[in-house]
Amino acid sequence: MSEKRILYLQFLFISLLILPHGPALAQEDTWTSVAPMPTARESLAACAVDGKIYVFGGFQGSADFAIDTHERYDALTNSWSTMPPMPTAREEPEAAVVDGKCYLIGGRVANLINSARSLDVVEVYDPTTNSWSTRAPMLSPRYAHSVAVVDGKIYVMGGTPDQALVSQSMEVYDPATDTWTELAPMTTRRALHAATAARGKIYVMGGTTDGEFTRYASMEIYDPATDTWSDGPAMPMGKFSLTAETANGRIYAIGGADGAFGALKNVMAFDLNTRTWSTVSNMNVHRVRFDSATVNNQIYVFGGAINFGSPHEGMDAVERYTPATASEGFSINEGISDAWFNSATAGQGFFITVFPQIRQLFLAWFTYDAERPPVDVTAILGEPGHRWFTAQGPYEGDTAQLTLFLTAGGIFDTGQPAAVTDPGGVGTMTIEFADCTQGILTYQFTSGEYSGTIPIQRIVPDNVELCEALANQ
Repeated sequence: MSEKRILYLQFLFISLLILPHGPALAQEDTWTSVAPMPTARESLAACAVDGKIYVFGGFQGSADFAIDTHERYDALTNSWSTMPPMPTAREEPEAAVVDGKCYLIGGRVANLINSARSLDVVEVYDPTTNSWSTRAPMLSPRYAHSVAVVDGKIYVMGGTPDQALVSQSMEVYDPATDTWTELAPMTTRRALHAATAARGKIYVMGGTTDGEFTRYASMEIYDPATDTWSDGPAMPMGKFSLTAETANGRIYAIGGADGAFGALKNVMAFDLNTRTWSTVSNMNVHRVRFDSATVNNQIYVFGGAINFGSPHEGMDAVERYTPATASEGFSINEGISDAWFNSATAGQGFFITVFPQIRQLFLAWFTYDAERPPVDVTAILGEPGHRWFTAQGPYEGDTAQLTLFLTAGGIFDTGQPAAVTDPGGVGTMTIEFADCTQGILTYQFTSGEYSGTIPIQRIVPDNVELCEALANQ
């Protein structure tokens, strides 16, 4: 081998050793310290765009006013850059990403030893042009609030309009029209709570409502399709000043405080498939008044303070969490929409349609009557024993709970007489999907005369690839 060839291979080997290997090599369910922020601070906001995380505002310590500092973290190279400052210096803003832009929403201008002035300001940073612009203000100024994004719209919940009030109000921003709209309020007044979007819904957890720092363990879930709230499983412990991120089929409730002063390392995970909470590995550092962002299913936490009361100083510490792989279990998604059947009863089957925006599943069941018609019975069209049922209802995780309907009384291709469907239904149906290709359907008619279990599978595999891609998002 030539000397040049040997030198080239040595150079290549050394290069491979010193190149950043990235988070893919990290051990699951572990926290790792990464490059610290150039500016130590707390009460900041963070958002992730194209593998980079942008960190905005906050303040540096007990006697410091809000800052306009804007820095960028590159997760691939583990390095920081200074970026154009925010037009409005503020602490406790919230950040949301739509179409590759970071929206900085609300916050306050003050420090902890002066009265706070809440803000309705909305400013947008565009990484592609490295520039800022101003958008329509919120309907209500607020800080200590939370935000989440569903289908390109930004939802803002709770927070503090002024020092004496904690809100349960909610409003939504549409970037396409630059308009705000008031929505159904949360069931609980909350400030210093956390929110994240998952599978088309918004999950809100924790927080407080008073100067005594009452802490909530409760979770509530918002459905944008119906503008309604429902209760979710409570966290194992109450806390406030936490953050929430969604990764690998779980919601992570990170850090926070469980009293007036103490900060926590605690991290809890809510499994979206099993709807249960568990405790996972603690952060390395106690944190309140911090923020987080997710890149490539890795969660990063930035800054904060180690206690909630005074005196306290902002931190520059940053760490990265590698979640466990997606939990076992399947999640229903629009890739389930297809024709299904049981091979033992060929000629009968099910047409299933999933509506992810409203979390509903619709099913049309083509089958036959419970007994064969008499031999002398004829039909003008088709077979006299044919029968159709329909079923509809909500789904969560791998299971759909449906009401079974029978429609009768109509005439082929004619509006009158009108067909009649009993709104109460004629029974119930449950479908539990094992994966994208098979499931178990269980039915029970109200009369009690008929019930059973049917294994189902797809007739053709056309939508399997889409289903598998969506299953663990």
